[in-house]
Amino acid sequence: MPVSNQTQQAKDGFTTPLLGLCQRQPALGLGCILASLIWLEPVVGQEEIADYDFHTDPANQYLDAIDNIEADYGPYAMELMDLYQGLGQTLLKNGEFEQARDAFQRGVLVVRVNSGPHSPEQTNNLYRLADIATVLGELNAADEVLHNIYFIHSNYHGEDSPEMLPVLERMYQWYMVTRPPGSLALEYEDYDRMIEMTEEMVRINEAAKGKTHPDTAVAYRCHSEAQFQMVRHLTGSGMPLTPESYSILTTGNSTPLSIESDSVYKHYKKGLKAFDSYLESILADESTTPLEHAEALADLGDWYLLFDKPRRSRRLYEEGYQILTQSEQYSALADRYMSHPKPVHFIINPLPDFLENAMTELREMSLDISITVTSFGNVHSIEVLKAPEGMSKGDLKEIKMQMRAIPFRPAMKEGEVVTTKDFIWHYAIDPQGSAS
Repeated sequence: MPVSNQTQQAKDGFTTPLLGLCQRQPALGLGCILASLIWLEPVVGQEEIADYDFHTDPANQYLDAIDNIEADYGPYAMELMDLYQGLGQTLLKNGEFEQARDAFQRGVLVVRVNSGPHSPEQTNNLYRLADIATVLGELNAADEVLHNIYFIHSNYHGEDSPEMLPVLERMYQWYMVTRPPGSLALEYEDYDRMIEMTEEMVRINEAAKGKTHPDTAVAYRCHSEAQFQMVRHLTGSGMPLTPESYSILTTGNSTPLSIESDSVYKHYKKGLKAFDSYLESILADESTTPLEHAEALADLGDWYLLFDKPRRSRRLYEEGYQILTQSEQYSALADRYMSHPKPVHFIINPLPDFLENAMTELREMSLDISITVTSFGNVHSIEVLKAPEGMSKGDLKEIKMQMRAIPFRPAMKEGEVVTTKDFIWHYAIDPQGSAS
């Protein structure tokens, strides 16, 4: 997902490099959160600790440096902020979450005493507190911290200020990392919160930059994706019915009876409208290339494909192909456009359940799976090639079930969507249990 302030987010300590991995693999969940907590090295560089021997326990060094600063300047000296943040990061690496939480809370207090209760300087420490609460399973407490971050910045900048955009983007991505769509732990309120943030991003971008600005296009895209995830949550991950015909079920993994079918359709229509706005916005940008236009059409085709409208998706795929062929600069790419099937990126591909209890050697394997992807995006004739020794029939059955549930964008040949037989899909499982 493109973001307009990636450099600033990396500077602020947000785990941008981990975002894509966590979005693709929600089953990593806790592992991604833990990785995000220790992505930054502890903040060092204060003159007062420059002469310390770093071969000793870093946490003790920070504690000694904190004692020295407090003795010279008092318990709320601003110099303590970075030291508390560094101490907190070090304690996180050691898995000492409660002690780390205390360090970050002390850092927040130092900032508030020196710069006021609404100072944005406390933001990074607050995110760490939200991370810790999430790891400890205190999701409501984490939400309260995020509400506090929004309150601080909206009071400091103003709710309508463009300065709120990087704040909203970072909050939205924090939710995408720590609560990846498709997770069984997520509830209606979580998806609704993500939608609200993207609505604010759209509103502020439109007012400050106009509907055709590239940043506004990104906001439209984020809002569309958030609405999609809500529809997926309401209808079930497989989305067996179109939103227009969706009706409440009462058995199995059904939508709760408190959620009415018009809610599904409402989110579907809003998401589709946002994606249409995204497409209009990038077309109004003179710098948009024919390739970017074609890819946007293919993405919209994916949307319709997932919602059981393959004929409409096919027209969009073919329109993208024609756009490339009519461009002198990009005509050579037309034959490679959609030349192979690919999983639809809107869907978060879950790991096979069997991996949770698989033997270590199964977690280090790579599988080649032969599949047929129809022109309607369905997967058939699934066969694991050269299944490794030790893989049970139950494991193979689970893989096939997972593959059958993943919608694929069909391939195209000479401008027409086609069925692809004997397509080899590489299924890699690393030692940590993540598949690709």
